[in-house]
Amino acid sequence: MATNKPLDLEVRELLDARRGDWQRIAEGAAISHSWISQFMRGKIPNPGFATLSNLRDHLVKTPAKAA
Repeated sequence: MATNKPLDLEVRELLDARRGDWQRIAEGAAISHSWISQFMRGKIPNPGFATLSNLRDHLVKTPAKAA
């Protein structure tokens, strides 16, 4: 996905659109639900490029949970 947005903002937008699905996302991306929650609240000042890249790739590849 080509974008001009900074990686952290792109991931925040993708996660915001999928609130309620964070536990499944965390499990699939091999990070904790707590990490996602803290990231979304701005509690992780330097989240790390590798973690954000992995999370973005997972979000883009995995369809949203059916409502």
